Amino acid sequence: MSSQSEQAGAAGTAFAELVATVELLRDPGGCPWDAEQTHVSLRPNLLEETYEALEAIDSGDPSGLEDELGDIVTQIVFHADIARREDNFDAASICNAVRDKLVRRHPHVFGGDRALDDSAEVVDRWEGLKRAESGGSRSIVASLPTAMPALAYSSSIQRRVMRAGLPWPEKHAMPLAFGKVDGESPEDGEARAGEYLMAVARQVHAAGIDPETALRKAAISLRDHVLRAEKLAEGVALAEMNNKERDRTWEEATWAT
Repeated sequence: MSSQSEQAGAAGTAFAELVATVELLRDPGGCPWDAEQTHVSLRPNLLEETYEALEAIDSGDPSGLEDELGDIVTQIVFHADIARREDNFDAASICNAVRDKLVRRHPHVFGGDRALDDSAEVVDRWEGLKRAESGGSRSIVASLPTAMPALAYSSSIQRRVMRAGLPWPEKHAMPLAFGKVDGESPEDGEARAGEYLMAVARQVHAAGIDPETALRKAAISLRDHVLRAEKLAEGVALAEMNNKERDRTWEEATWAT
């Protein structure tokens, strides 16, 4: 088995060769189609390749996933080459920036901080470091793109809201009929959850309402509630408030405009 340094070296060489290949394709005398592409024109391709990678993950096919991840990396390299020719950034600056970010946000691995064994504590540390990098005023929800599918957007917002300790959904959501079953395998639970979501969507559709639109509006409403609470907090991170102060701020945000 090769060492970590050998694997990193091989990966670096392969990535450099891919970057050089894309540059040749987009150079004069290369491929006219490749040369004409822009960040905007490639947007549908990046979206399509991402969904194909997700499908490969769901299929459990390593070979298929390898192929689809290669297509995503190619999209990244194309965007990097477009930006390089516009003197904005390049493949090296992308790698350097994200590597620096990973090192900076893992002081328990690369720095002198104590080691962390709890993944939840790692997430809390990560969020704290992101807030510090933004001057302490980073929103927990504003960075999420609303172009995400409604279910994914709703799920991401609710995860961030609950991670911050905000009283959601306990105080503001309708009671759910779906719950965890003792002894149930993850696969069976997932299958049952899928059926439950399909049933909810079917009932909503039968009422003459589009489930996607309804869920997106509800998620955006929750996002706006969080943004109002963050504004009322005046720079204090909601996750760092005590429970009483956080609940009071959340309640006030209900009526704030």
